[in-house]
Amino acid sequence: MIQEHFASVRTLIVAEVPAAVQVVDSVLTSSTGELVRATYVVLFGGGPDSLDDDRLTAPQVADSDAEYGYTARCVSVTADGARTLAGRVFMAVGNVPAVAGRNCGPLGFDASNPLQVDNNVSPPLFYIDVELSLTSSRA
Repeated sequence: MIQEHFASVRTLIVAEVPAAVQVVDSVLTSSTGELVRATYVVLFGGGPDSLDDDRLTAPQVADSDAEYGYTARCVSVTADGARTLAGRVFMAVGNVPAVAGRNCGPLGFDASNPLQVDNNVSPPLFYIDVELSLTSSRA
């Protein structure tokens, strides 16, 4: 169920970003281990942040109502590229992911950080983190 939710959120983001932009689950590196200088989105997220059936005596089970959190790190070789990409990712907010056997709410926006510069690489890369949320319940 974790992978299905992740894949569904990734699909919503892929639909909004330009076709040449990759949406990946880890930093892009070359075959030699070097950081790839490109424009891409790293989507972080995993298991649910919480499980709750809104009943005081109900035990948590794998298919309980769940809240998921995702971070979309929008990376680019320019500051403007990172801002533009973050704007495209933001367009996925409000869309409803499809996960078999689940009723998902619309993808929500939680927060974003100011533009960051990664000076550990030369020339630097720029990035913005967009925090997203998703509620999922039994179908």
